[in-house]
Amino acid sequence: MRACEKFEKMHQVGYYAIPRESCGDPTIQALTVDNIDPFLCTHINVAFARVVNDDIVPTDESDLMVYREVIALKKKNPRLKVLLSLGGATDEPGFSDLVRDPAAVAQFCTKARKLLTSYGFDGLDLDWEFPAWPVFRHDCREKRWFTQLVQQLHNEFKLASSTPLLLTIAVAGPKSIIDHSYEVNQLAKYVDFVSLMSYDFHMFWPYLPFTGHNAPLAKRKSEKFCFATLNTEWSANYWVKKGMPKEKLVIGVPTYGRSWKLLNGAWYGVASPATGSGIMGGALSYTNVFFFIQEGARRYFDESSKVPYAVRDKDWISYDDPESVKLKAEWIKKMDFAGVMTWNLNCDDWAGVCSGHKFELHNIIKNVLFGNESTEDKSFVSVQL
Repeated sequence: MRACEKFEKMHQVGYYAIPRESCGDPTIQALTVDNIDPFLCTHINVAFARVVNDDIVPTDESDLMVYREVIALKKKNPRLKVLLSLGGATDEPGFSDLVRDPAAVAQFCTKARKLLTSYGFDGLDLDWEFPAWPVFRHDCREKRWFTQLVQQLHNEFKLASSTPLLLTIAVAGPKSIIDHSYEVNQLAKYVDFVSLMSYDFHMFWPYLPFTGHNAPLAKRKSEKFCFATLNTEWSANYWVKKGMPKEKLVIGVPTYGRSWKLLNGAWYGVASPATGSGIMGGALSYTNVFFFIQEGARRYFDESSKVPYAVRDKDWISYDDPESVKLKAEWIKKMDFAGVMTWNLNCDDWAGVCSGHKFELHNIIKNVLFGNESTEDKSFVSVQL
């Protein structure tokens, strides 16, 4: 198979989270567009714009310039696809308010097509977290309404647009959310692909005060019942069982980790009791974890779940590193899924301070998916720190 054919068959989707001082999300690191390698991914999703009434609105006016800068990367790599991503982990009612009004949905779809076309985006990514969930706060009809929104966007993007636009969605991994939020077999008809958010399976909750892997590839031998479903392998297979073709299912790999504060430093294994979120507010980048280990933390590797964790005193971190990322990418390719999605470009070692290789985790993924081709183009020059 020629290199270009392999490149077109598999997707490597990277979210670029626009950095801003007002953002409280520790996974949104200060990566500027001029430090993004335009040959690193097949798709870059620019995150996030907002849904307000029946329109798409940037989170900040300055984001409009960032849109142009990311789209300009296509001048260096014409094969790159750039999508605008809507939503994210927010309490805003934008999607919920929109989908309950059919007239507003029709207006939204038309406005979305015009906005994407005017800026030069290749498509739209919907990241609604989550339709009809949690059940005590959302109308159960949102599950159906979301399908109708996706169907109308598909019709607008594929039939009404002279140049067809891509339509993708980011979807949840836990079984309870999948069952309550998505008409999987219907969505499969209208999306180009879905990106499975196979991470955040474990984080600190007061009602579940134990450590756990953020993004395990497989279950641990001791896990039973619903806990045995909280892993990438189970979630991906469940999406296929519900009706999503493998060729439309892109599997998520995080470049960030989750942290806990242990109750007792002598109890440091997986599922150890914890008193709260750990360093950096409970989430930190791969680079942060690298320095945590350099400063004396001890790394362990869970052979069942195929992911590492690191411990120092009462600080406990679940994360992904070159070993686990390579194992996940190999599994994704072996199982014939559509590719890899990462949240996010920002949390990778984009400056090359850990190993000397910029975007170390993303380049590992690319080498697995597409072979040992060079991931750098000699025309690409990044800003040095």
